Amino acid sequence: MEQKEFFQRLLAISNSGINYSKDPYDIERFNDIFNITQEFINSNLTINNINFEKEEGYPTPKTDVRALILNEKNEILLVEDPKTKTWSLPGGFADIGISPVENIIKEVQEETGLNVSVSNLIAVYDTNKSNPENSLAHYYKLIFYCKKISGNLTTSIETSSVAFFDLNQLPQLSTKRNTKKQIIDCFKNRNNKTIIE
Repeated sequence: MEQKEFFQRLLAISNSGINYSKDPYDIERFNDIFNITQEFINSNLTINNINFEKEEGYPTPKTDVRALILNEKNEILLVEDPKTKTWSLPGGFADIGISPVENIIKEVQEETGLNVSVSNLIAVYDTNKSNPENSLAHYYKLIFYCKKISGNLTTSIETSSVAFFDLNQLPQLSTKRNTKKQIIDCFKNRNNKTIIE
């Protein structure tokens, strides 16, 4: 088991124990495990400065939604993160209370100014396997093939730039969000079956 997966499991087990144990002594022990794990993570230089919250209920992976959008030249729409100056497909963590499709439509509009329709789900990735630079938060990445309905490209508080790129001339990517392999695979399979990884 890799270091990241080890800590993910330890945090998830302690969160479950905190939420579902009946014995107050066991709850105290699970809280101790959670806090000790957090301290160890913050003392390890390779994964420091990450703070986890104790979750209510059974811990499960989070969901990240992304959109593959092409222009008439088959160039790929990417957004630039204002802090890291790296690029990714538009999207982000899914909000509770709305469907994955509604989430990606909302994310695209907020980040790019475009209104889109969703054609199909083209990929599902487990970030533990596909995005090595991902944080300790474990999540599943859903990538949808979307088509522009209306709107003009604009930036937002979440994006410092929005632009289309040729598949062979991609800028520096935020690999915790999307790797080059993911973008290429999704481009090639946009009209085909869902990739599951």
